[in-house]
Amino acid sequence: MMKRHLASVSPWILAAACTLLTFIIGAFAVSNYNREKELMTEALVQKGLSVIRFLDTGVRVSMRAGWQGRRDMSTQSAVDWVDHVQEVINQLQEQSDIHFVELLDSSGVVLAATDSKRVGRKYDTDLEEFVQKSIGGDYVFRMHREGSKQGFQIARVFTPRLRGAFPGNPQNMRMPAHMHRGGNDAGSTPALPGAVNKGFAIVVELDLEAFDNAVARQLWQIVILSVVLLLVGVGGWLSLLTLQGFRGTQNRLQRVRAFNDMLVGSLPIGLIATNSDGDVQIVNEAAERISGIKAESLLNRKIEQVLPEELYQNFLEHSGEDSHLGARAAEREIQFADGQKRALLLTALTVADSQGEFSGDVLLLQDISELRKLEGELRRTERLAALGKMAAGVAHELRNPLSSIKGLALLLKGKVPEDERGKETADILVQEVERLNRSIGELLDYARPGQLQFTAVRLSDVLNKAISLVAVDAEAMSIKLTTDLPESGDLIKLDEDKINQVFLNLLLNAIQAMPDGGELTITMATEAAGVGCEIEDSGIGVAEENLSKVFDPYFTTKSDGTGLGLALSAKIVEEHGGTITMSSGEGEGTCVKLFFPFKND
Repeated sequence: MMKRHLASVSPWILAAACTLLTFIIGAFAVSNYNREKELMTEALVQKGLSVIRFLDTGVRVSMRAGWQGRRDMSTQSAVDWVDHVQEVINQLQEQSDIHFVELLDSSGVVLAATDSKRVGRKYDTDLEEFVQKSIGGDYVFRMHREGSKQGFQIARVFTPRLRGAFPGNPQNMRMPAHMHRGGNDAGSTPALPGAVNKGFAIVVELDLEAFDNAVARQLWQIVILSVVLLLVGVGGWLSLLTLQGFRGTQNRLQRVRAFNDMLVGSLPIGLIATNSDGDVQIVNEAAERISGIKAESLLNRKIEQVLPEELYQNFLEHSGEDSHLGARAAEREIQFADGQKRALLLTALTVADSQGEFSGDVLLLQDISELRKLEGELRRTERLAALGKMAAGVAHELRNPLSSIKGLALLLKGKVPEDERGKETADILVQEVERLNRSIGELLDYARPGQLQFTAVRLSDVLNKAISLVAVDAEAMSIKLTTDLPESGDLIKLDEDKINQVFLNLLLNAIQAMPDGGELTITMATEAAGVGCEIEDSGIGVAEENLSKVFDPYFTTKSDGTGLGLALSAKIVEEHGGTITMSSGEGEGTCVKLFFPFKND
């Protein structure tokens, strides 16, 4: 879920995040850069001030050493202490990071310098203005760049002073109290004579290499951070594009998979697919319906463990990585766990991947039971139609000779009134002609299209009427009649006489199938599409091989039967748009099911 949420983030949000990150890192880099410059500048200022303090201290030490006990300080000239300043400055020449140190008077003339050639020269206007800013203040500094030469300059007012007692003073006298703390330096002593009323300044120029190196390092850090940010942004952008592409591909794959699942699930043909190890991976609804086995009990199991033997044997015969026969079809009649036999058209396929490697097998199951049933009914209908045409022709040809034979038999009977044997023979001849004529009439009734007279009746009323007609025969043969016929059934349009003939024929057949008594059960039920009923007996039953022939004309297992009763009954039911089926087993009784649909006017 989290990956889906991240994948749905708009690229503009990432762009905004990168922009914000750029701003933050940029501000941080600029702050660090300025901070680094401030720290380096402060370090240079402190170093410059340290040089000036060193110079001040060195001058005082040098002056003490060379004072030689003079007490009258008013006679000491400024030039005397400048020599001491020059001596200290000369000591600073050894420092490689100091470009120059110079002492200037108030007019901008160099009094002492690390470069002796500059002593006595006057500063240029720019430097003089810079030095003048230090007069009356603490100190000033600047970055001075002139062509390829660059340095850090710091200037400060310089007033030479002497701390403590004067060397060589025989009374070891100290300076008068009113002369103490008169300069810029806290705790300093009064200025030397000749320097009190003059504005002197010290200018120190330091090397900027360390400063430039630090700034360059900071700039490199900024560049590296910028490059890293760019790489992170580009990487994040590419990652998002990749993630979105992956999500799009995943969505398309899910849609294709959903479509395939829907397609496989909606196929009217059963499909069972296994992987290369023989484990069931796919089972659609049609396969569940045909096999009567739930998909949950099939998936991830070996096919031979969960399917009937006839089914998986056919599957295994045409499967495996050594099979290259394409689609192989076979027709089998298989009995499943629900006890029903189904005629199946089985098609086995071997599946290979894009490299031609064996990936698994697919078994297609098509229930052709109804097709085979329809084919049987079609063949039966064609056979009965041909038989009907032939019967109509034969009946037409036989009736005229039979009429002549019957007339001659009656004539002979009248001519031998005294001959009992002759009269008996003539009577037998007439009876047989009449029986043959009745058979021809039944055959014609079967062959000609029925003329049905439909009326709205309740099927229960028709059944009750037929049952009342055979009740005496059933009682005589010790047959128990059990009925379940709801009286409030829906009206259905039927030819009452024809349907009564069907029920009588079925009930009489059931009674005749129980010569030693038994039970005859008649039930009826109203459904949404029509009304159905069942007539079940506990008689001798019908052999399995004869079930497919019981509705054929002239097929009978009774010695005195014509074989047209069930055929005519089936024809009447079919003319009503209904169905009639029989299930039986030898010695197990027989059950006949009829269904009559509601007719729409």
